[in-house]
Amino acid sequence: MNTLRQPLVIIACGIVLWAITAQLNHYLAPWHLNLFTGGLVIAFPALRLPWRDTWRIALPLGLWHDAASAATFGVFTMLFLLAAALIHHFRARLPRTDTLVAILTAILANTGIILLLSACLALRDLHARTSIPAGIIPALALDILLSGAFIALVTRWYFALQTRAINLAGITLP
Repeated sequence: MNTLRQPLVIIACGIVLWAITAQLNHYLAPWHLNLFTGGLVIAFPALRLPWRDTWRIALPLGLWHDAASAATFGVFTMLFLLAAALIHHFRARLPRTDTLVAILTAILANTGIILLLSACLALRDLHARTSIPAGIIPALALDILLSGAFIALVTRWYFALQTRAINLAGITLP
């Protein structure tokens, strides 16, 4: 098996999901809403692939998200690698191919990434001596709920997309 083909296929699927989410965020912007799908991008490789392939996927996808973000460069990469490592560590205790487990794992990873990212941004703002907006908690909670609902709706499609893309590339899942 070509060791780089599998990560490249999953990275391409991650970029497709990122583009779809970015377009949805464009339409949600007038209502000050935001969807984030970083946990979903990491869930499939962390649940189903060896660690070597998982970090090869999490690193470039984290850098991709970093490049399009106002956050400090490297924050998404660090959070994606952390989420991937945690999921990969605990996956032996989970039925990895179960759809409900995949959905819950993606939602939990996504929520964790959003909360840690928010904490990093809040610390950066405190360090820069700027005030943190008072309505940040309700807005953050709403974004987490909307992102979780969106992930619950598209996880089956996204996992099927990745599985089919891997099969079309002539790779069999371990």
